[in-house]
Amino acid sequence: MSGAVETRWLSSALGFAVLACTMLTAFADEAAYQKIRVQMNKLSPLIGKWNVAATFHGMEGGVREQVATWPVSSVLDDTYLEFQTERHSKNTPERSAKVVWYITFNPRTNQYELIYFYNKSALRVTETGEYDDATREFRTKGYIPLEDGINDETVRAIFSSKGPK
Repeated sequence: MSGAVETRWLSSALGFAVLACTMLTAFADEAAYQKIRVQMNKLSPLIGKWNVAATFHGMEGGVREQVATWPVSSVLDDTYLEFQTERHSKNTPERSAKVVWYITFNPRTNQYELIYFYNKSALRVTETGEYDDATREFRTKGYIPLEDGINDETVRAIFSSKGPK
């Protein structure tokens, strides 16, 4: 073979290999996307604007209650739920905490992943979650090392969609 023909043949073979890899990745990405959408659909009852009562239980047995507003929307082609939350004590609405958080489903780990961003803080918190089809509950858990600069904190949440609405 001459050098020009050999170069064209090599370029064609390389082009075919790149095309084949791209197509396989596109099929894999589409399958992963569909799996994400199926799992995120289970959380679609959370979409809307919610008035929330939150109860925080301390290690020493103390209980703190807050009220909150949670607009929840589906974003990024239905691969995430976005929560724009604001919460405060019933008696001190001027002292509010704002948190933006996202939920997605990771098809590689087969679990939900959550990440939280807080106002006035660089702290980011992550959790993992699972949806129980039988009980229609979404349960999350996470670990926050040195949450207040001194203490580690283990957190969990349960979202129930048992009711008719």
